Amino acid sequence: MKKNLRKARQGGLYYYESMYALELARGASHIASMLSAATQEAGVQEVLQEFAVTHGTAALDPFCCLLAERLEKRGCAAGAKKASDFDTSGLARELTRAGLRETLYEWPVWAGAKSA
Repeated sequence: MKKNLRKARQGGLYYYESMYALELARGASHIASMLSAATQEAGVQEVLQEFAVTHGTAALDPFCCLLAERLEKRGCAAGAKKASDFDTSGLARELTRAGLRETLYEWPVWAGAKSA
């Protein structure tokens, strides 16, 4: 019988990886396709901002870690460094100032009325 020899992932990252697989693949592809350092930085900013607006800022730190891992696997070390060094607290403050953060956690319309 063959045993799985993969190292165990850090706690909880499997959950985030399965939840945001599409966003990770799309974001890594988008950032890796950027040619210059300036456009890569803008791409990282864009991907993380889109993620925060769509899913909230609570899972932004693990998303950054997984995105950096995906970029490293694609051979985009510069993009991986930018993703892992990204200031997520600054993005949360920026979204709050823009008035977007309050709408992140509202009950979805398709889910029906919110219970009191």
